[in-house]
Amino acid sequence: MLPVLTLGIDPGTARFGLGLIEGDRELHHVAHDCLTTPAGQPLGSRLARIRDGLQQLFDRHAVTDVAIERLGYARRLTSAVDVSHAIGIAHLVAADHGVPVEEYAPREIKLAVAGYGGADKDSVQEMVRRFLNLDRPPRPDHAADALAVAICHVNSYEARALERQVGVR
Repeated sequence: MLPVLTLGIDPGTARFGLGLIEGDRELHHVAHDCLTTPAGQPLGSRLARIRDGLQQLFDRHAVTDVAIERLGYARRLTSAVDVSHAIGIAHLVAADHGVPVEEYAPREIKLAVAGYGGADKDSVQEMVRRFLNLDRPPRPDHAADALAVAICHVNSYEARALERQVGVR
């Protein structure tokens, strides 16, 4: 049986966090990164850069699951729309590879990783470090957040399986 490789995504158009972990019970860090795009470029160019970065990751690794942080509170409508486009690109690349995608609210992620839905960034990063047995919290922040999304996804596997059995959605 192939290993479970979960890609966590902290979406954005300026910074797009990626975190890849292996396992379904015992978790192992595989990779993390943060795709950045220049603010002055047109949105289409920025989205193409995100697509290309995701494509390279899928070409290098046999990703089995994708978990994305759902868009939460946005200070500006235009920012929310742009981030929604980036989320759409992630869904599209995953679909091109036949990989299922789940989305999680920020509070869900914090609860699954730090045990408290209102946890601060430092607490989440420290728990990511502990879950993955790393020497220090991963950097940059967006990559650490992406790893937290992946951990949340793996930790909620049994709850999702039960929902599928019962037909809850």
